[in-house]
Amino acid sequence: MPSRSHLYDDPAVYDILHAPGTVGEVDGLEAIEDRFVPGELTRARRLWLEPACGSGRYLREAARRGIGALGFDLSDAMIDYARANSPASGPGVGESDYFVGDMTDFAGRMGRARATFAFNLINTIRHLPSDAAMLAHFDHMARVLAPGGVYVVGLSLTAYGCEAPTEDVWKGSRAGTRVTQIVQFIPPRWEGNPRTRSEKVLCHLMVAAGGGPAEHRDSTYRLRTYSLAQWEALIARSPLGIVASIDERGADHPAADGGYCLFVLGRS
Repeated sequence: MPSRSHLYDDPAVYDILHAPGTVGEVDGLEAIEDRFVPGELTRARRLWLEPACGSGRYLREAARRGIGALGFDLSDAMIDYARANSPASGPGVGESDYFVGDMTDFAGRMGRARATFAFNLINTIRHLPSDAAMLAHFDHMARVLAPGGVYVVGLSLTAYGCEAPTEDVWKGSRAGTRVTQIVQFIPPRWEGNPRTRSEKVLCHLMVAAGGGPAEHRDSTYRLRTYSLAQWEALIARSPLGIVASIDERGADHPAADGGYCLFVLGRS
């Protein structure tokens, strides 16, 4: 087994860990699409777009349901994996495509394609390190959304000075490979200094294949933080606007510091 330090270095392991629950999550995305995207738009040209798509698990499931799917990611390995595991074309299968791209510079890679529904879930957008990078991302997203299309962003909002470190554990298995990830989140203490606006993430990964001993991999990274006020102020500077805050099934869900919710964004 090759030695890789970060979960993202190994697309197969990443997919094993995150694939459980994908079908239900895509059910939720379709419910959100049904609520916020006009039916005449989806009937005419239904295209889902996922920036930073990773192994493409959401888009692969969408294509199986007949939805056009387009994703991009900085990782060549992830894009190769997504392409290799996309469903074969055939009746009832949506066309899918993937490309290597940056969240701050991707509109030109899409040509004339326009997304009717786009999404970026589970804090992936917080990998963008600054307001400038986020605004560049929103500018490109506004350029590639079809009129009436929406962009759904899943975001944990920070309650500065009120959050303690937390720990999560994820597990997955497939074809004799077992993966466990233990993640610790160290929140920032306060919002006054821009340099403190990042959450430290400590990841310990255990990968065991074929009944052998587990390989241990450790990595550390940071995620940009936003309070609700910071997030709303940033959106106000962008070409997008907040349409609603919702839960994973599309029901209204008030956004609050210290909680996770989905923001539905549309072109202003």
